[in-house]
Amino acid sequence: MPQDTVIDIQGSNGEAGLNRVTPILSSEKAGWNNILVEYWHMPAHELPPQLLPDYIINIHFKRPARTEVVWDGRLLSKRFTHGEITILPPGLNCKGACLEDSDFLVLRLQPGIITQVAQELDYPDHIEIAPSLGVVSPQIQHIGLALKTELESGCLSGRIYGESLATALASYLLQQHSTSKQRVQDFTGGLPKYKLCRTLEYINENLENELTVAELASVVEMSPYHFARLFKQSTGFTPHQYLINSRIERAKMLLAEKKLSIAEICEYVGFRSPSHFIALFRKFTSMTPKAYRDQL
Repeated sequence: MPQDTVIDIQGSNGEAGLNRVTPILSSEKAGWNNILVEYWHMPAHELPPQLLPDYIINIHFKRPARTEVVWDGRLLSKRFTHGEITILPPGLNCKGACLEDSDFLVLRLQPGIITQVAQELDYPDHIEIAPSLGVVSPQIQHIGLALKTELESGCLSGRIYGESLATALASYLLQQHSTSKQRVQDFTGGLPKYKLCRTLEYINENLENELTVAELASVVEMSPYHFARLFKQSTGFTPHQYLINSRIERAKMLLAEKKLSIAEICEYVGFRSPSHFIALFRKFTSMTPKAYRDQL
């Protein structure tokens, strides 16, 4: 995906010329695979005709905004209110106009993640996500708000967090908005003990690395989707939550030993920067690493 996303828009009053608008928040530099997340504030505008390359999920925020959309030759008009969601699949021919100022979160899912999760869930080979205008979905809104909060925090939780939520979003779209149905039941019962032990061992041996769900799943020869579901059943934590907890616990041990500086501990347990380390350590312990060390 291109860096520094810019959208050229034409004033909805028909004025000649294009205005260049950039997102308020973007995951472009977070390094998340399969998903791009952006938060926009846009004046009234028109978007030119386009053939969508990705799945586009728009979550509308704040003020109501009246929008007209043309997709596959159909003209649809809608006044969006806070929390309403639009779902547009790739390959859809569309153009539109927002007739009022609007705020919205855009989740751009690459088709590959939908295909991958569909295969893991044993859906038919041909998958079609139906376009929807103005649906209400607490689940999609929850995922979107979690990603927006992560952007606002500076993406402190690393790649594994954004990619896990991208997988969860793909799964939900398949289960609730696909025209096809899953052929078999999902697995339950948690990871086999030997696979759980191998996974936890691998995490603890690689805390300094930027781990992903796909990498952890490959260690025990499982698909990422089923691995993440069974890992949570076994531990009570998502892989991301367990990784962060493990890093914080290792940091506590190193702080107690008082042999390494806080900057060295930060690097040793895999945090991107001292400020990132301090922010997450305070979140989990209600004190800074220095205060924690000083009170021992």
